[in-house]
Amino acid sequence: MRAPVSLVLVLVSALVLSACTREQAPTIETAEVRSGEVIQTVQAPAQLDASDRAEVSAPLGGEVEQLLVDDGDIVAAGDELVRLASDSLDAQIAQAESVVASAEEVGAASAGAGFDLSPVLGAFRSQLDTVFPALIEALGSQLATTESTLAAAVAGVEETTRATDELGRDLQAALAEAQATLDDLQLGRPDLDLPELDLPELDLPELDRPELDRPELQLPGSDAADPPSGLDAAGITAALSEAQGSAADARRQLRDTELAFRSASRQLQDAEQELEAQAEATSAAQAAAVDAQVEQAQFALEATRSRVDDLLVRAPIGGVVELARGGGGGGGGAPGLEGLPSDLGDLAGSLGGAEGLGGLLGGDGDGPGDVTDGPIAVGVEVGAGQPLLSVFDLSGFVARVEVDEIDVVQVQEGQLVTIRVDAFPGVELEGRVDHVALAPSRDVIGGALYPVTVVLSRVPEDVALRVGLTASAEIEVRRLEGETVVPTSALLRRGEGEVVHVVRDGIAVEVPVELLAIGDQDAAIAGEVRTGEQVVTIGVELIADGDEVPT
Repeated sequence: MRAPVSLVLVLVSALVLSACTREQAPTIETAEVRSGEVIQTVQAPAQLDASDRAEVSAPLGGEVEQLLVDDGDIVAAGDELVRLASDSLDAQIAQAESVVASAEEVGAASAGAGFDLSPVLGAFRSQLDTVFPALIEALGSQLATTESTLAAAVAGVEETTRATDELGRDLQAALAEAQATLDDLQLGRPDLDLPELDLPELDLPELDRPELDRPELQLPGSDAADPPSGLDAAGITAALSEAQGSAADARRQLRDTELAFRSASRQLQDAEQELEAQAEATSAAQAAAVDAQVEQAQFALEATRSRVDDLLVRAPIGGVVELARGGGGGGGGAPGLEGLPSDLGDLAGSLGGAEGLGGLLGGDGDGPGDVTDGPIAVGVEVGAGQPLLSVFDLSGFVARVEVDEIDVVQVQEGQLVTIRVDAFPGVELEGRVDHVALAPSRDVIGGALYPVTVVLSRVPEDVALRVGLTASAEIEVRRLEGETVVPTSALLRRGEGEVVHVVRDGIAVEVPVELLAIGDQDAAIAGEVRTGEQVVTIGVELIADGDEVPT
């Protein structure tokens, strides 16, 4: 971040005042207005870091069973780093297996289980099939007997009536014939077949004929008007009527019984179908619930078993390994680089060899004796989430820059950055802004600092960068080809704007200007200033508009 112009002017003013006090005459210097390129930058502190790093932690608690890498080893992504052993995970797997077995046993026991009404309905069906058919058969037999008896009685009555009618007709004919004979005898003129005689008419006096009592011929036990009969007609009629009523009742009872049987059969069939559907639905629901429980238990088992793979910790990225410290024990420093591939060996060599690599990763390279807290080792107990090691990708470097909130609004991705590392005076590294954070990393007195990531694009071969080196970043936020460019010392703050003092005919003329871009040395301006004119650069705070400028 560049120093404020006002502060620069105050310092210059102090120097000028001091000079004036000694010499009793102000020193005024001028510079020519020119055209040219102005580069405006933002300066901020920075710290170097590897282009990528990965902190590897224990996925779960356990014991370090195998340590497959050491400090300074170069690994590729996916390489095996540490193998852990976990008694708690073994216990969890055993418990999950037990849960699965229990769920499967419950499923087997519940298959076909449930409240079964089929025996009850079977009993109803058996009773229905046993009682009703026998009852219907008995009623049918009784009805057949009644109807047979009734038919025989009717036939007998009809036969008796026919015989009686025939006998009555014969008797009536005989009675009529006898009555006619009696009539003839009463008249004394039997119907004789005599020859006709030609007799003279005689005048005979009338004779009184005595009236004879003619008896009425009548069949014994009957009226003369009714045919003789030996049957009780009223009794027969009543008996027939009663028999017909009994037959009708028997038919009605048989019909009602058959209807009841058919209705009960239909209801029982509907109940059986409904029970079957409910049993199927219940069985399906039970099976689904059991299957879900078994599946859930198996899923938990597989999830627990899958954690066994986590016991073998692999490298998330490629790079150089540094074991975590803090577990006690000896060790430390980077091992020898013999046997490394040529390209990795060259990289390590450019970083200062094994000693440089150890220092690069946080050690001083003097060996185990200088390390108070050793790295993790075989047999060490670690907790879930405890750091095991770090992998640094040293194929490139980045600068972590913290930019003040006033300047960060000018910073954008892709802007050119110059990095100066404190450990390498005079060396300038190039890079570009890769990311500008939306939120500040921390607050400081008077403002907030925003993280800006700069990717270094060019590092000299003789510069062995290390993680954590401090540096300063100069971010180019504006590059302008100005038509009127003046030294930054010529600018003077007036109110809300800037002014310059242009020397015209030996007189200082105060001219308001617009600041277009400002660099470390020059500033591009716009205003009533022309290229080639002279502006006051030293003593600007001592000059007023209209003052004579000594040449």
